[in-house]
Amino acid sequence: MSPTQNDEKQEFEQLFNLPLDMICIAGTDGYFKRINPSFSRILGYDDDFLLMTPILQLIHPDDVERTRLLIDKLNVELTVQNFENRYRHKDGSYRIFSWSTSFDPLSKRLFAIARDITNERHYQSQLSQMHRVLNKETIVAMTNRAGDITEVNDKFCQISGYSKDELLGQNHRIINSGKHPKAFFKQMWDTISSGKTWAGKIENRAKNGEHYFVKTIISPIFDSQGNISNFLAIRFDITAEVRNKEILTRTLEILRETGSIAHVGGWELHIASGVLTWTDETFKILDVEPSDNHQPLLPEGLDLFVEEHKPIIEKAVQRAIEFGEPYELELQAQTAKGKTLWVYTTGKANYQNGQRISISGTIQDINTRKIAEQQLELERIKSIRNAKLASLGELAAGVAHEINNPLAIIDGMSKLIPKHLNNPAKLNSYLKSIEKSCNRIARIVNNLKKFSRSNDTKQYNKHRLLDIVKESILLTETKVQRHNTTIELSQLSKAFIFCDEIEIEQVVVNLINNAIDAVKDLPERWIKIYILQEQDNILLKIIDSGLGIPLAVQDKLFDPFFTTKKVGEGTGLGLSITKGILDEHGASLTIDRQASNTCFVVSFSIFRD
Repeated sequence: MSPTQNDEKQEFEQLFNLPLDMICIAGTDGYFKRINPSFSRILGYDDDFLLMTPILQLIHPDDVERTRLLIDKLNVELTVQNFENRYRHKDGSYRIFSWSTSFDPLSKRLFAIARDITNERHYQSQLSQMHRVLNKETIVAMTNRAGDITEVNDKFCQISGYSKDELLGQNHRIINSGKHPKAFFKQMWDTISSGKTWAGKIENRAKNGEHYFVKTIISPIFDSQGNISNFLAIRFDITAEVRNKEILTRTLEILRETGSIAHVGGWELHIASGVLTWTDETFKILDVEPSDNHQPLLPEGLDLFVEEHKPIIEKAVQRAIEFGEPYELELQAQTAKGKTLWVYTTGKANYQNGQRISISGTIQDINTRKIAEQQLELERIKSIRNAKLASLGELAAGVAHEINNPLAIIDGMSKLIPKHLNNPAKLNSYLKSIEKSCNRIARIVNNLKKFSRSNDTKQYNKHRLLDIVKESILLTETKVQRHNTTIELSQLSKAFIFCDEIEIEQVVVNLINNAIDAVKDLPERWIKIYILQEQDNILLKIIDSGLGIPLAVQDKLFDPFFTTKKVGEGTGLGLSITKGILDEHGASLTIDRQASNTCFVVSFSIFRD
């Protein structure tokens, strides 16, 4: 080898081993003939392994066929081929190589240089993903120094309603909502023109006229000489956030307004500290002057209830704290100014990570309603007593007639006795008649006494409904006869109920009297009473020959002072009082809307020992 050849060889070796890129020579048999150090460094294998392993075994299976076709093309066309494929690293991962390859037909060798572009492709993928995300979620626009739009992304077009062609070359005034003063945009322009970044919230107007809100960041872009060349604006759609905030603000305003109108306040007790937080209306209800630096403690709040009711609210709050039990109470409060009023207060536990952290609730001024209820209750009791008196007045004539009949019998029999003193059979017959008549009078008087008994003495006991109905029929017998009406009783159940006998008797008498009044002018005058058992309930049905109650009237029938009778014939309190009595007994009074005749249905729970 000549000196010149030796020098050339050394130069080749230096050039071969120096590059950071991979250099290799391969034979047509599919093996590497020579590789530079970068090859081993990048793939992690030693040189012997790489030289003894078929090249295609190192290539990703999905890239093998494509690589083989490129090599075959290189052998035919003898041109430089550029391509990419993946090689297996020693750790099992794959690296992406960019190849530049040529074929020497004389030596039958492939000469190739490869560059590891794995990281580059990874970054490109990340950038592509970032670009997709940004284009989807971020509004981007570029302007020149004059503020004319030079570039926009898809999101900008989507939210503004303008196409890209409609926006390019336009000033941002195209989306100006007119909601911001000129000073607002002047301050923005002064900031970015001085080379600083501006950030703020802007209300814009879309092509269709709708307004939208964006959080905006505008930064200047500098050229190589440090001069501002462009402005980059990045915006985020916060329309939903702004609208929700507006709704929340208005909702809070409405709650404050309605709370003030309804006299409903809110409160919250922080369990750990015992600190109470009150709304303005709560302070107002309790006559406590609000203070910026004053937060009431739990004992202060409890002390505002009257002594009689204070243990009740204390127990309710304590059980809410310890066990999370909610409560609803009507109690009397003693306000800070000494005024006593009724309040309706509620409370429920609030949890965080499974732990009770606070109790929140409401307090409502119900003093007006409570006083009205008490007055109505007094009126109801008064009405019941008046109704009883009215019923007694109506019953008096009938009772007098009922008593006169047996008295006449007693008078007649007593006059016959002296004539038949020697006839034991006749005498015994007369005495039995007198005894029967006396029992009849006693029974009538006893029922009348029971019926007139004060409501204050009512007692709930076990009674057979059938017996109560029979006694009620007896009390109305005279009125029934006076109006030539028939009563038919079907005793299909002998179940017991738990009730005040006199009040339920009053209910039945009232329903029978109403039925008599309803049919007294009809050609057919009859009343049918059924006592039926239905699972755990016993039903009392009172049906009369009337054609039923009009639908328009049915919904008002139980209202106080509503009546279908002629003027002067009714107070409109009978059915209302009747329903009130039944409500107290846990019973119900309804109208059978499907019946062809007028039918009232009373449903009681069956008493079981």
